[in-house]
Amino acid sequence: MHRPLAVSVVLALVAGLASAAAVGGRQAARGDSVRSPIAVVGVSPTIAAPAAPAPPPVPLPPPPVPVPRPTGPVAMAGCPPPPSPPRPPSGPRWRPAVLVPEIELPAPRPAGARVVSLEPMMGKGMWLWKYPSTEGGDADAIVAKAVGAGLHQLWVRVGDSKDGFYAADTLAQLVPKAHEHHLSVMGWGFPYLYDPVGDAAWTAAAVNWRGPEGDGLDGFSADLETASEGVAVSDLRISVYLGLVRATLGGRPLVATVFRPTDPFWASYPYRAIAPYADGFAAMVYWGCAEPGAAAVEALQRLSTLRPVHLIGQGYNMADEGGRQVPPSGDETWRFLDVARSGGAVGASFWDWQEIDSEQWGAMAQYPWPAPRLAGRAS
Repeated sequence: MHRPLAVSVVLALVAGLASAAAVGGRQAARGDSVRSPIAVVGVSPTIAAPAAPAPPPVPLPPPPVPVPRPTGPVAMAGCPPPPSPPRPPSGPRWRPAVLVPEIELPAPRPAGARVVSLEPMMGKGMWLWKYPSTEGGDADAIVAKAVGAGLHQLWVRVGDSKDGFYAADTLAQLVPKAHEHHLSVMGWGFPYLYDPVGDAAWTAAAVNWRGPEGDGLDGFSADLETASEGVAVSDLRISVYLGLVRATLGGRPLVATVFRPTDPFWASYPYRAIAPYADGFAAMVYWGCAEPGAAAVEALQRLSTLRPVHLIGQGYNMADEGGRQVPPSGDETWRFLDVARSGGAVGASFWDWQEIDSEQWGAMAQYPWPAPRLAGRAS
């Protein structure tokens, strides 16, 4: 019996679909891809996207190799120094032309007690002397390097008896950038004390300097040298000068830069005349071939009986002075800082920026001295 044509066509289509489904099932069972030969209107086939390959693991950098640092006395390279060859005598040092007689000086101002924050001299610092030789006189480079080394203050030379206050342009470049990065700027100068009142005048010009934004120095340190440097030293001259400077500073610290108190200096240098006027000492502990920890302990034990102490370490070799011809090592630097901090120094710094070498700079940068709070800057 024959089926009608329409029925035959329908049955053929159904059979074809069944056959295709069977083939697809076998391909799927083998893992082959399936492509339907017929598009069914109104239905979009869902095709799973191929899984993305897993990214390779990112290699982690190796942890930094810890640098072993000393916990006790260190060896001193280049010590004792070899004998120095004969050198021609140096010319006379500069001195002011006029020595004001002491009888003509005013009476020193009273050195009454006062409360001053020492935060600007706390923590780690560096001394700047010849500004154009310090990172080429680039304030941005100076501040960036200081911040990278974890410094807390910069000590910048601002004047002396010969040239007066001469650092206005330097301070205009450096002070605002330093303050933006929470670095204090301590001015320092060299009074010869032939005319203590005149020295106080150029010091006041530095202390009263203000930049366009009103920023000024955070304190001042007087480099109080001896007759070997051409300075007229006496208790009266020091007291007159420091008394006038102290009155100018207001709430900012007055720091006395003094010699390392070795036995001869402790017996002869006027620490006790300075102490009533100074808010702190910055002691020049240039250790040469002395063990740096022992030198730091000596300075702290003696000077801290008079005033808080900030220690200045050696950042240069002493070949020009007939001494040690190699610079201090990184271990010496670490040892000095470690003893300074554990011994109660409010801070420690190095003389000076343009002479310190990369090994010593690196050790100074690595030493972890917490930052002072710097709650606010005195105006």
